[in-house]
Amino acid sequence: MENSFRYKMQHVGDIIVGYFDKGCGTVKSRTLGVTITYQIHELNKKRQKLCTKIGDRLVEVKKTSPEETVFEDEKLMKLFAKLKELDDRIEARKKEREDRLYSGELSSEET
Repeated sequence: MENSFRYKMQHVGDIIVGYFDKGCGTVKSRTLGVTITYQIHELNKKRQKLCTKIGDRLVEVKKTSPEETVFEDEKLMKLFAKLKELDDRIEARKKEREDRLYSGELSSEET
């Protein structure tokens, strides 16, 4: 009875919404993957700029007081702390992307 033409016509909206939900889930998943990759690229750009700032500060410290050790400079230590935090964020995003990429392969191999 459920396969009859009448039943299908009465529930055509439900069928369309079901297909729409499946399609949107796939699009949402793909979009999230692209967004994560974009964020990784942006974080790498910030890291490059920060490394340039660290290099500039190192040159400045060595010019102004060559006898001072690099690790006594407060500004430099703050820049290194920011670099460490940025590296941790990059690694977390890369791990998230890896998990998203390879979780689909595992589930398709199991079936």
